[in-house]
Amino acid sequence: MDKIEGKPFGQPANDIEKQWLLDRLKTLSVREAYQLAAMMLTTGRLREVSGKEGDELLLAVLKLDRKETAESINRLLSLLDYEVLCPAGSYEQLGKYYLRYEAELPEAAIPYADLEQIGFRYEEQHPGVFIGDCFVVLPSRAPKQIYDGTNLDKVWEMDWSLRLRLATPAVPKGVWLCLPDHAATEADGRLGEIALALRELKAASIQECDLLEVRCSIPGLSILPDDYEDLEDLIRDGNDLGFLLEEQGQGMPDFMERFTAALEYEGCHRLKEALDIAENLNCYDLMQADGIELYGKEELKKLGVFQDSTLQDCIDAAGFGEALLEQRGYRLNAAETTYIRRNDRKFQYLRTQPKQGWGMTMK
Repeated sequence: MDKIEGKPFGQPANDIEKQWLLDRLKTLSVREAYQLAAMMLTTGRLREVSGKEGDELLLAVLKLDRKETAESINRLLSLLDYEVLCPAGSYEQLGKYYLRYEAELPEAAIPYADLEQIGFRYEEQHPGVFIGDCFVVLPSRAPKQIYDGTNLDKVWEMDWSLRLRLATPAVPKGVWLCLPDHAATEADGRLGEIALALRELKAASIQECDLLEVRCSIPGLSILPDDYEDLEDLIRDGNDLGFLLEEQGQGMPDFMERFTAALEYEGCHRLKEALDIAENLNCYDLMQADGIELYGKEELKKLGVFQDSTLQDCIDAAGFGEALLEQRGYRLNAAETTYIRRNDRKFQYLRTQPKQGWGMTMK
């Protein structure tokens, strides 16, 4: 029998797993709903929760056993592997989509093309399914098993930054929009997150929408009603945060650990401030807590302690290292995994003004 943490998969899932799954299903964006529908249709997974809301959704999630819950979490983490093409709800539309956005054929040539045949050929090369007026391209390989039943607290969703629930008079309950939206940066007519949400809301622009709720993928960051007067400004910052998460600080080693430690160090809870910190991570020095003993030994070695036989094995290297780090301006984060301090590099304020205590160089 399959097992998680040495326990049978068939056991009831724990509350944390259930809550994660429920929150994710309740905040699916319009685009993710198409992706999920394609995944359900082709794999049969998560059909138990299909079309359910409120108490019905809660009951469906509670009925899942541990194996089903773990599989569902991994399936939701793999939704990004499903590419949504829209409008492309028929072979003819799919052919037109291909000519416009991938083959980049001049618009004047489209009336002379056999769009349906092109759509058929596209489907042969990129297997997928039609969902509404979209064509969802299926993943070419099995989804990665990111969640192993023990690491949910370490599962970091890098594919989104903000989730916004927007509403209009036509759709007062609202729909979710997930950022970043790459189509918004390409501006080539493709329907991405924002365009799909606006279409569902029967709105022509973001200005017609009201913001009902915001979720952020970074724990501790929150958006208050008076943080942003302009919804487009919030979307712009959400996109920027999303691109930063995707790029991982342009390949910076331990980017997320450094970023979250810096946010905690500065007591940062606001998005604009977090973006400034992300752009200035070179202004922080980090040291892993599990290396504190080695650090202490190296510093003792510099002092010649190990050459004095009287002192050998009589000094707590870890305690000395910890005291020395504190003296040099380091702080231990709440998780007790990382020591961090500000260094003497100049902090560049790109979106905010200096705050009391911020941008202070080490003494």
